[in-house]
Amino acid sequence: MNTNNRFLQITKFLIFSISLLMVAVGKEVRAQSPVSFQAKVGIGLASFWGKNTDGKAKFSYKIGAGMDYTFNKAWSLQPSLNFVSKGYKEEEAGIGKASMNELYLELPIMVAARLNLAKNSGLVLSAGPYVAYGVGGKTSVVVEKKIPTIIGFETVADKYKFDTFGHINDGKMGNKRFDVGIGLGITYENRNIILGLESQLGLVNVNDKLKEVAELAGLDDFAAKNISAFVTIGYKF
Repeated sequence: MNTNNRFLQITKFLIFSISLLMVAVGKEVRAQSPVSFQAKVGIGLASFWGKNTDGKAKFSYKIGAGMDYTFNKAWSLQPSLNFVSKGYKEEEAGIGKASMNELYLELPIMVAARLNLAKNSGLVLSAGPYVAYGVGGKTSVVVEKKIPTIIGFETVADKYKFDTFGHINDGKMGNKRFDVGIGLGITYENRNIILGLESQLGLVNVNDKLKEVAELAGLDDFAAKNISAFVTIGYKF
């Protein structure tokens, strides 16, 4: 078992353990203090944004657990720990296609404003920064080329697969492990059930080598950054 797989298993175990702990003690903690907890899962789309980037969106997902520290009836602070899939895919007819999967351990710290709609329901708007560390993921590349034959040309495809994170000199894709960005969210709470829409905008160029290759191809100021959006469902303890 390689290091990345072991790290991912430990991360998932920790998130699962935290969720069980919150189930056991959440009600008592909330009755005694302004602190409550929540666990969420989500699915969505991820891609890159920035000048000269035109990748297509790919399926993405997240799972996490967090805390809600209430200052008053309107304002609260919501730090959380998430395991998130991001990346992008691209396809060019006659050239090939690529699919990049980035797996991050992510720490958002959101400031939330709550608007009560009824006795047991409310709308929560949140915004804040996040930091993330890449822990795994693979990048698949298919390069198409035409080979002359006695009856014309035949298209063949060469397939490659790399670790997304790691130095390019070691045979990896070369993506930076650290990412920083901002997040926005809107959540509907009904008693303990949470339904939300979340989006994140990365502020860090994910791969300097891709930038160099793009500039050689005439794409000046190429800068690919993460962008993602999720539909989430969760439970508040």
